[in-house]
Amino acid sequence: MIVISTKLTRGLAGAALCALALTGCTSSQDSDSNDKDSAADGGGGSSDGATPGVENIDPDDVIVKQDVTVPGSDKNKATIAIHSLEVDGKTQTLTMVVTPHFTTADSDASISVYDVWGENKFDPQLVDTDNLKVYSPISDTYEMWASDSVFTETKNNRPMIVWAVFKAPENDIDAVDIRAQENWPKFTDIPITES
Repeated sequence: MIVISTKLTRGLAGAALCALALTGCTSSQDSDSNDKDSAADGGGGSSDGATPGVENIDPDDVIVKQDVTVPGSDKNKATIAIHSLEVDGKTQTLTMVVTPHFTTADSDASISVYDVWGENKFDPQLVDTDNLKVYSPISDTYEMWASDSVFTETKNNRPMIVWAVFKAPENDIDAVDIRAQENWPKFTDIPITES
């Protein structure tokens, strides 16, 4: 019993010394001066001169929209809108604006993409009819590069941004059709733009 206590005491003492050593290496003054130096040097930007920023998505600035009925319901509806489809290198990103209009829910109720899609996951398809190709969201280790169907949510009658990333078009095309959900009419001739 005494041997275990001694070992435990030594281990705790060692851990405490390590913690002190780590916290002693930096101070708020050091980090402030480092931040000032990096700001003065233009730190934080990428090597190609691009400046970090935030994507600007205006829910009212859409290409096309349609009002649809939620699958499995004859009362709940939603407005599905295409904001953009942009190619950037080897990928293309679809950005949508989804606004639920659920008569079965209160105005402050949380409504997810899963709810709007009729208790189905968000899995849009890009259809290149000229070349007979269909693009699905990129999937890595069973995770899609797309908005989470359950945790992407909004309040009733308020828009939410929903996105999915696809492989860039293999052919030289200017537009695709988009099937957002198999029960809804597809969006046709959605232009592909370069970001």
